[in-house]
Amino acid sequence: MMKKLIYKDFLPAGRNQEGFTLMEVLVSMVILSVGIFGLMKTAGSVIYHQNNSKMTTEATLNTANKIEEIKRLSTNEPTGGAFGFNYLVTDYLTDEGFSEIDNQTYSESRTVGDFTTTQTLQIYPSGTSETFDDPTAIHMLEVVVKTVEFHIVLQ
Repeated sequence: MMKKLIYKDFLPAGRNQEGFTLMEVLVSMVILSVGIFGLMKTAGSVIYHQNNSKMTTEATLNTANKIEEIKRLSTNEPTGGAFGFNYLVTDYLTDEGFSEIDNQTYSESRTVGDFTTTQTLQIYPSGTSETFDDPTAIHMLEVVVKTVEFHIVLQ
């Protein structure tokens, strides 16, 4: 007995047909799309962390440059030039726009690009009788440089 043919060019109906069912195609598409969405999420996370690392590096360099600038200005010139520790505790404070917090502390903040840098010059050790009113009596300063990054979130 001959099997019934669906169409004369097709194989006979039965178990010997090959191919994918609609359910198999749908399941494979779901698995593939979950994998693609996972890759997209990972790529977004990598980009975020790269930008965060870049900003941290820039903030570190900004802070280091500010500290080096203050170190350079505080070094007395061997030829008796204009810069030195006396300049740092007198004219530098007014030239750079520092605000007096108290008679032992001056502070200044600037925003450049994505960063706000705050410099604080205070007499070290704190609690001594030395003040900025008598700069020649100051023996040591503590310089605190803090750089803060800010983000603007657009929605």
